[in-house]
Amino acid sequence: MPPAPVDVIQGPSLLRTPAARPHPSLLFLPGLRSLPFWTSDSPENSTQPRRIAYNDPMVTKVVEYLESNVDTIREEYLRVAPTMNSDYDGLQDHNNKDNSKLHEGQWDWYTYLSKGNIQGHFVLKFPETSRIINEGLRQSNNNHQLFEGTPFGFSFFSSLGPDAKIAPHNAPTNLRLRIHLPIVVSSSKKEDGDDNDNDDINVKTGLPYCGIRVANSIRSYQTNKALVLDDAYDHEVWNDTNETRVVLLVDIWHPDISQTEKEAIVGMFQTAKQNGLWRR
Repeated sequence: MPPAPVDVIQGPSLLRTPAARPHPSLLFLPGLRSLPFWTSDSPENSTQPRRIAYNDPMVTKVVEYLESNVDTIREEYLRVAPTMNSDYDGLQDHNNKDNSKLHEGQWDWYTYLSKGNIQGHFVLKFPETSRIINEGLRQSNNNHQLFEGTPFGFSFFSSLGPDAKIAPHNAPTNLRLRIHLPIVVSSSKKEDGDDNDNDDINVKTGLPYCGIRVANSIRSYQTNKALVLDDAYDHEVWNDTNETRVVLLVDIWHPDISQTEKEAIVGMFQTAKQNGLWRR
C-alpha cells in the first residue's frame, strides 16, 4: 500500500506531500500568491525580456528600474566599498534556527536598510545608490515598495567571497519579496587541466559555479539580470568561483498587500517596538 498522505493525530492533522511550499520561520500571511522565483530563467546573453510571474506590474516596474540603473550602482560600489568596513557583524544575528552559523567563508554587507530602518552611514557613502532606491521605491507614486517599518526589511550590498556559501534557511515572513541585482559575478572556475566544455557548470556538483536554490528551483547569477525570489521558501546560495560575487539585495512588499494593509502591519510592529518586543 502507498503511504497515507495524511497523518491524523490529536490536534491538527499533518498533510505530507513532496511539494515545496513557503514556510517562514515567524510570520505567515495566508492567501498571498507564491512562487520560488518571480523572474523567469533566460539563457546567457539572451536579448529576450524575462517574464515576471503573473505579469505583475509592480514587480515588473521595480525590476526594470533597478536593471536600468545597474551601471551607476556598480560603479559606485566598486569605487566606495573597498574603502569601507563590512557592517555584517553589527546588524543582526547570523545564525540558523538551530544556532549553526548561517554561512561558510567570507560574507560582507554594506547596508542601506536594516531591520526596516535607513542607515545614515550608507546614504553618506553611497549617495547615488541611495538616491536610486529612494526615488524608485519609496514615494507614494511607487506604492511605497521598499519593505520599511518592520524588523524584517533589508537592503544591502551582499558580497560573497570565493568558495563561500550561505546555508539553507527560510525568511522570517512571507510579507516580502527579495530582489538580487547581480553587479559583479564570475560564472566559472577554471582549474589546471579542466576540460569542461560548459564553464558555467561545476562538473563535481552538477550545479552552476555561482548560483542560488529556492525550493526545488536552481538559478545561476547573471550580471545585470535581477532575480526576484520568495525567500520564505527554503533557499541557499553558493559561490564556487575564484572571485567575489556581489549583488544589491532589496526587499520589497509582496504586491498582494495593499497600502492600507502595509500601514496596519507597520503600525503593529511599531506598537511592538514601543512595548519592547522589537529592538532596532
